[in-house]
Amino acid sequence: MLFLLSARDFRNLRPLDWTPGPGSHLLLGGNGAGKTSVLEAIYALATTRSFRTPQIADCVRHGASSFHLRGEVHGERRIDLEVGWSEGERLRLVNGKPAPLAAHLAALPVVAWSSAAEAEVLVGAPAARRRFLDRGILGLRPSALDTLSRYREALLHKRQLLLAGGDLEVWNEILADLGAEIAAQRARYVEEVAARLREVIEVSELPFPEVVLRYRPSPPAAVAGRQALAQALAQAAAAERRRGVPLVGAQRDQLEILWNGHEIRRVASAGERKALSLLLLGAHARVLSHAGREPLVLLDDADAELAPPTVAAVCVSSPGRRSWWRARTARKSG
Repeated sequence: MLFLLSARDFRNLRPLDWTPGPGSHLLLGGNGAGKTSVLEAIYALATTRSFRTPQIADCVRHGASSFHLRGEVHGERRIDLEVGWSEGERLRLVNGKPAPLAAHLAALPVVAWSSAAEAEVLVGAPAARRRFLDRGILGLRPSALDTLSRYREALLHKRQLLLAGGDLEVWNEILADLGAEIAAQRARYVEEVAARLREVIEVSELPFPEVVLRYRPSPPAAVAGRQALAQALAQAAAAERRRGVPLVGAQRDQLEILWNGHEIRRVASAGERKALSLLLLGAHARVLSHAGREPLVLLDDADAELAPPTVAAVCVSSPGRRSWWRARTARKSG
């Protein structure tokens, strides 16, 4: 659990030293009071990223030149985490020493919900759903960061070679190895989170139709292993050279979210999508918990614009109902 959060020059927060304690926490206050900033600070401490902006430098308090976060995580052993930014340089320390990002991610499992980010997962571009898959993979196995990072690096080299007209064979071999592992991990995660989603929907008793999560790897044979993926990459090489872009691989994977057999963005109401996104977060947290990675759950203004019966149904199956949900709930007052 998160035992201590210290923040300096982070967003609109005054110097903060907070000992949250176990259980659920409800943050109440007027607009601009700093409720979301507290949640963002926790998320940044755990992941070195923000759930509000892709640029961590945006988290620096207006008028300041840097920010610094520190936290104590108490579990099987005590872990000190530090995250900061100063004049273009990131700070990331575990127990006072630089450490690989995977080691940092392993210290404090966290999942976060915000309306903008979760709407992207359900109705945004395919890349948002790929990020959802990879967050799930990293939540279960932070060491998978190495595979994902190496794949992105190899894909970048391949893109450059396609523009330059170079030989693709070496990079396709690397992409086949890494891509097959990514496809296997994404497929396993979708299977697990789909099973947990069925559980939370059942517990909520919301009158949802059948909700199906379906992983569509590129190519479909990627889940068959390295050799099948290598063959597909070789077959696509001529077309890739003509078009100058990679046409096959994990960067083109799809996650379909079907609502009674149809794309959810086409048939579900805004309220139904929001409720489902909260239940999907609950399913993700259950996956981590069952894997022994009990997560801290952060909800930002989760009950806004939902009918009271829907809020009650979501709460039955969402953070706070089970002891392994360490909820930090932010609600904005009217």
